Amino acid sequence: MEFIGYYAGAVQKANSISLFESKRGIDDNKGGGSLIENRKEPNRLRLGLVSAPGLPATICHKISEELGDILSKEIESEKEWEVEVEVDRLTGAVDKVEEIMKQAGSRKEANDWDYVISLTDLPIFVDGLIVLSDADVDACIAQVSLPAFGLFSTPKKIEKTMIQIVKELYYRGFNRELSVPLNKKGPGFLANDKKSRLMNRVPRIFKFTEVERCEEQGENNERTVRFFTNPKVKGRLKVILGMTIANRPWSILPSFKKVVGLAFATGSYMLIFNTLWKLSNIYEIPRFIALTSLAMIGMVAWIILAHNLWEKRTNFNSMRLRGLYNMTTVTTLGISVVIFYIAMFILFLFAVAIFVPANLFEEVIGHSVDLVDYLKLAWLVSSAATVAGAIGAGLEDQEEVRKSTYGYRQYLRSKAVEEQEEAKKEEI
Repeated sequence: MEFIGYYAGAVQKANSISLFESKRGIDDNKGGGSLIENRKEPNRLRLGLVSAPGLPATICHKISEELGDILSKEIESEKEWEVEVEVDRLTGAVDKVEEIMKQAGSRKEANDWDYVISLTDLPIFVDGLIVLSDADVDACIAQVSLPAFGLFSTPKKIEKTMIQIVKELYYRGFNRELSVPLNKKGPGFLANDKKSRLMNRVPRIFKFTEVERCEEQGENNERTVRFFTNPKVKGRLKVILGMTIANRPWSILPSFKKVVGLAFATGSYMLIFNTLWKLSNIYEIPRFIALTSLAMIGMVAWIILAHNLWEKRTNFNSMRLRGLYNMTTVTTLGISVVIFYIAMFILFLFAVAIFVPANLFEEVIGHSVDLVDYLKLAWLVSSAATVAGAIGAGLEDQEEVRKSTYGYRQYLRSKAVEEQEEAKKEEI
């Protein structure tokens, strides 16, 4: 993940200008307020990380341990950076940049932070483009969308992105006069009109993704810096993969205890009869692959139907998001079923080795047996057991299963936020 290296030259100029203005006692800083806030606590800057519940919260807590030291080294070695994490349901309940930024701004004021970055597990779109990050330079507020990072949304990548965003907020937050030369040193240019979008490609934030940086100036002269993933088709695929990872499909399997139990019991019972022994000897590899595919597809489809996981139109999502939610549900369950199938195969491989004697196996299939014969038998039993497991999936707790889907989690978070607001009104 290569980041922009233009800040080094700007730091010296920024520091000299800030020192000059500090001596003159200028308080007309209308930007991010770095000079004024530094007078309050000249040796400390506070960064708040507001995250949605779940994986974003886990990532924020992990990177917060060393983020402050890294910022001190890369931005201001003479200042102490204090990083705080706050989990907020609303961050994972809204899908519009304005609402996320507004909520982050309210948390910034409430906690007296100098800067705030919101990490959401929802995809963000602006004019049909997928937003990786959005920064309000004047308010020192930013948001980062986790799904835009794709399949490999590691804490290290999130950390580097947040360092990049803090640099955007810090170096452009001294005053408006300084922002123009900084923009010239940087990878982008300040647009004179809100509809004007002058973009140029920036170094890739990660190896296989093209990222474009855009600066805009609004009607009230507010400055916004956005990073988009490009192109649209490839970007949407990365978003679906990123949303799938945020769903943590590997964590669904432990909640399917009945599925695992029923599948293993059914498969073990099938091994008693030699019909599967004969079939495993007759079937060719393409037939095994077809049976495996049908078993897994059937299990995914049955789970979706049995637990009503297919996203429908509600007040808590948009038409654009419904398609992403449904695709993410399919990919999440698909990965979970693949993990389930691999686990079944390993279990049945041991079961076949223990319960099927070699001499009896040879007598049934009519030739000497080797490891390949046992692998094929375990493969066939795993496919048959997966079908039985699909039936057992309908017996699982619907609430637990539906929590693994984006739309339902967003619904729960929105309802929780509404309940909190109603409780506050009642107290008043």
